[in-house]
This record gives sequence, C-alpha cells and structure tokens, in this order.
Amino acid sequence: MRKTIFVFIALVAAGVCIGLVRSCGSDETVRERFARQLTYAQMFEHQDQDFGYTLRYPSFFTAQPDSLQEEAGRARFVFNDEGVTVVVEGHVVRNNGLSLQEGMDSFAKLMHATESKLDKDGFTLSGPQYEEGSRISDYSYYSRFVANQKLWFVYTMVYPNDYKDVLGRMFKEIDEWQVWERPKLEFKQATSQTPRSVSE
Repeated sequence: MRKTIFVFIALVAAGVCIGLVRSCGSDETVRERFARQLTYAQMFEHQDQDFGYTLRYPSFFTAQPDSLQEEAGRARFVFNDEGVTVVVEGHVVRNNGLSLQEGMDSFAKLMHATESKLDKDGFTLSGPQYEEGSRISDYSYYSRFVANQKLWFVYTMVYPNDYKDVLGRMFKEIDEWQVWERPKLEFKQATSQTPRSVSE
C-alpha cells in the first residue's frame, strides 16, 4: 500500500514538473524564439539556376516556390510567425554601365537608403522598407550589391526594426557574401621530395 501511494505521489510530482517546464517554455516570445533559432540554425545554401550565384539562409526559413518568383534569378526565403516576417532574398539587376559609386548613388536614391557603404567589390545600403512607393511601418532592409560584368547581384534582408539587435549573424552573412560558391580546397598526396644522395 505504501509503495502504491509513493508511486502515485511521484507521478503527480512528475506531472507538476512537466507542466511547469512547459509553461515556462511557452513564455518565450516570438522574438526570443527567433533569436535562439538563428543562433543555432544550420545555414542552407541556395544556388540560382539562371545566373549561378549562391546565397545562404537559415534552415528554419521557408523557400518561396519557384512558381511564385516574379523574374529569373530571384530566390526568396521567409520566416513568418504570429505576424512577424523576416525575408532573405537574392536577385539580379542589369547594370547599364554604372561605376560602383554611380550604382550606389542611384540605388540609394531609389531605395530611400539612410546608410550606404562602398567597398572594392560592391556596396551596402540600408534604410526603411518601402513597397510600391509606400513605407512599411516598423520594417527596414539591408542589401549588398556586388558588380559583375553587366549585372548587379543583390542579397537583401527585410526585417522588423525591433529585431535588428538579434540579426547580427545575418548582417555578417550579407557583409561577407561571396556571389559564387567558395572553392573547396582539395588536398592531394604529395610525392616525396627527399633529395637523392650524391652516390646514387
């Protein structure tokens, strides 16, 4: 009888503990959950079939089907939870003979950029997000443009302003973007380079 009572009390206690753990976990906000997922997520790699560029995105983002893409060379990956949306996108724009500086100035004006940074391969723009001429309240974008031949390759993230401080990993990913996949080093077995003796 005592054993049965002890087992019953142990089961009740375990149930209470499980309930407490679940209720504590449910207090996590969407922002906290997003930050945790981004910290530990594997980065998937997408290679565009039309232009061959490569970009990386977090594994918990959802790829937009190709059938919904508006133009060749566009790839879009989305996180959407409880009305919060973060978008990672790649696309290609024709460069009509503009230098890096001219391209940066032109796109900065077009995209209402509040910050711009030029480097040897391209430039980075950021500012409030606009769609069809209207500002999207509380959202911003961060874009990197890389010039190659007669094209601009663009890697963009659109995000809620209050998520900016948890997106460091993505800002770094965009800043360090290599348009084409980084070459994989292959190591080959070297033949012996031991010098022969004079007597041989």
